[in-house]
Amino acid sequence: MKTRVLAILIAVGFLVFVGTFIWAALRPPAAELASTEGIAPTASVSEALSDGRLDAQIFALGNRNVRLEIQFMPNADAIETDPMRPNVYFAMVGMNMNGFEPPLELVESGVWRANVKLPMAGRWVVNVGIGEDFAEMEFDAK
Repeated sequence: MKTRVLAILIAVGFLVFVGTFIWAALRPPAAELASTEGIAPTASVSEALSDGRLDAQIFALGNRNVRLEIQFMPNADAIETDPMRPNVYFAMVGMNMNGFEPPLELVESGVWRANVKLPMAGRWVVNVGIGEDFAEMEFDAK
């Protein structure tokens, strides 16, 4: 009787172990930098910085709403400061007005998102950087 119970427990443990690996292989992939809503990015940049690679995409959603998605992949030899938070600055092209820094939401390690309502339609430039290195994108907001 005891050997039968022991055999059943071992079999159930083995099935749970194998099931975990099967579930990990078949589950849907994690969300990537690209939009899951099927909207193509309005502008994107991929820049090799001194500490790693910075990828950023702008999605113009209409009615002056913009979503910025940023991904930073540090080099293997880069000195990591705990939150390597990017610096972001929006400004209107050709206008003598102050720009602004939107609040960033940490989506996961190395991935940030900002949802922005721009004050006016027109041509905008966004600077995204880590430390002293920056990448720049221009886009039209409607």
